[in-house]
Formats: sequence, structure tokens, C-alpha cells
Amino acid sequence: MPSLIAWLDASSEEQRRMRDIIRLFSERESRDELGLGQIRDAIADSLFPGTSTLLTRARYLLFVPWAYQKASGRPNPAADADRYERDVIHAVKDSGDYAGLLGMQAGEALKTLPSAIYWSMLRRYRILTDETLSREDALRLEGLRTVPDDVGESAGSRLHAWSPTIPSPPDGFPKSIPGGFALEPAEAAWLRDRILGEAPDTLLSHLAVHRPAAESPAPWADPAALSVDGDTRGLLDDARAFSALMHGAQLLYNLLLAEEYQDAGYDRLSAPAEGFRERLSGWAEDLSSMVDLARWDLDALLARVELTRGSPINLHTRRFVRGWRDLLVEMGADSLADNTAAREFMFKRERQHKGAQARLGNRARLATWGGSSGAGALVYRWPQVRGILLDIHDGLARARGATDA
Repeated sequence: MPSLIAWLDASSEEQRRMRDIIRLFSERESRDELGLGQIRDAIADSLFPGTSTLLTRARYLLFVPWAYQKASGRPNPAADADRYERDVIHAVKDSGDYAGLLGMQAGEALKTLPSAIYWSMLRRYRILTDETLSREDALRLEGLRTVPDDVGESAGSRLHAWSPTIPSPPDGFPKSIPGGFALEPAEAAWLRDRILGEAPDTLLSHLAVHRPAAESPAPWADPAALSVDGDTRGLLDDARAFSALMHGAQLLYNLLLAEEYQDAGYDRLSAPAEGFRERLSGWAEDLSSMVDLARWDLDALLARVELTRGSPINLHTRRFVRGWRDLLVEMGADSLADNTAAREFMFKRERQHKGAQARLGNRARLATWGGSSGAGALVYRWPQVRGILLDIHDGLARARGATDA
């Protein structure tokens, strides 16, 4: 069953958030049809540390700790933490601010709880006191009494799994959350300060201070992001160049799928090949304005990716990316759609990357094609990151509004 999100009376801002979430369900950037994930994710980790494509709203970074703090010390803390996380679903629904709610349709049957999705970010920004703590560790450690040592430490000292400066939950949590996902000013300021303290000199920390635009489709299309300088601006420029380079490969791959789909006689989709041919033509027209392939140092970016990963890029992936760049430099982008060498290059790459799961040349796999397989340009988790940042800036703006009043 497809994921559905509905709303009744909602402000234009809430409707915008709803549209963002719907777009995330329809084409997640985590799809990796051509094996670019190692490079894409390393760039995203450098720009936006600790994030993922599953994030929705910033206040989950507080909901999860609050639920775990409340459950700690109870007879069955794991079961209580689970229940409190599910209670949040109903409380946020009742609040009216529920765009991005995990479990909007599934309710208490939700399989993947927010703690599983947000745990990495909780670790990265030291909202957890020790980044090695698992969810079970956090429940066991919180409030645990220390044993007096030999130098006279008094009994009664307690350990804490969560930052001692974390804001307190609202009264009635988790059964009642009147503000829903709307951060209180103190909560927003606290999350901003975690980002500034734990990820300095990143695009994320820059944007924690400089508000991004609500509708920007990519970080290099956002005025606030483009105001960053130094090494971070260099990385942003490289991220844009890599996205522009590989978007052509993604579109050509989908064009080949669309043509085979139509040639096989499948007609559930209406003229998909024509649409991808037009998109490929538009990409070719814009490519030179996004990257000068003859001068751009792709190898320097790949070296940086390996440094971020702490391990080499897959050799086949490295050859694919370099080969695609060299092919475009040699023949140009204008005739790409009908270039035999480019088509064979893409066919071989899919076979190499996906093996028996490749769609090209496989009628059974083509029959289930949905009309787009990783055709969107790489934007490095931007929709999710932008949403988290806007939540924080909205919370900070509430403080300014109260002061102005």
C-alpha cells in the first residue's frame, strides 16, 4: 500500500512541509541504482554530519531523550520507552503540527521507531553523553548510582546517559504535546548550540546561524548556503559539480530503461522515454554552467571522499565515475542520448553493479519498473537537512517574536 499523508485545515507553511514529506516518500535519495552511494554519502557526511535521508523534524532529537529518561529506572524500561515513543504519535497528531510525523498512518503499529532513526544524530551531537551508547545502554545507565571509590567518593552520585543541559519536556509528555513539532525558543537555541559546538566549520553549522530558504531545491541553490566561504564553500562547489556530472548518467540510464520498457510493449506508463529524453537534453544545456569538466579536479574530490570514509572507494565505482567524466570531455553532452558508446557504457555499469538484478535486458524486471529509478539529481540529504534547520530557526524566531511583542 502506498504511503499516504493527509491534512485538514493547515497553514501554508504546514502544507509546504507536507509537500516536502510527500516528495521524500516518492523519490528517496537513498536509492543507489548506479553504485554512487559511497561517494554521495561521504560528501553528505562532510556537509551535514550525523544526518540521514530518514530524518523529518528536529524535535525528535528531544522527544527520544525525553522518552528514554522517563522510562529509565522503571521495572521494564525497554517496554516503557517503546510505549512512550508510540504515545508521541497520538500526542503530535492531536497538536495540529504533524507534518513529518513518523507513524502518521501506521499509528502504534509503526515498525521503525524514531529512536532507531535518530540515534546516530543523537550520538554525533553528544545529546548522548557517550557516543558509544546503544539504546539498551542508555536505558540501563540513566540514573544509575555510582559505587564509592577508595578515595572517599560519597555514595549517591548518579550517571547520566543524556546531556545534563537538555531542556525539560513539557508537562504531560508524552501523552500531551500541545506544540507538536514546534520547538520552544530554549529548545531551538539548545539544538543550534549542539550543532555549532559539535560540527564547527561545516555547512550545517553555517546554516544553523543563517536561515535557509524554505523552497530551495539544493544547497547550491540556496542563498544562505552560498554565503559560506573557505574550505566549506570549496566542498559545496565540488558537491554541485559531482551532482551535475552524474545526473547525466542517471538520466541516460532511465532513458534506456524507458525505451526498453516501451519496446517490450508495456504501456502502464505514458511515453516515459520522451520525458527522459527531454530531461537529458535540458541537463546537457545546463551542464557547462554547473561544472567545467576539463578543469574541475575530480581526483581531489575522490581523495577527500576516501579521507572522510576512512577507506578506499570501490574500484569499480571509481572507474565508472572517471570513465563517465572522460567520456563527456571527449564527446560532449549534446549527443549523449543517441551515442552508442555512452549507451554501452551504462549497460555495462548496471550489469557490473547489480548483476542478476539488472533491469536492462530483463523483461521480468522491466515489467515492475515504476517510471524512475534514481533519476533525481544528488542533493546530499538537502530536503531533510533543510527541514531540521527550518524547525530550529522557527523556534528561534518565536523568541524574537515574544521579545518584539
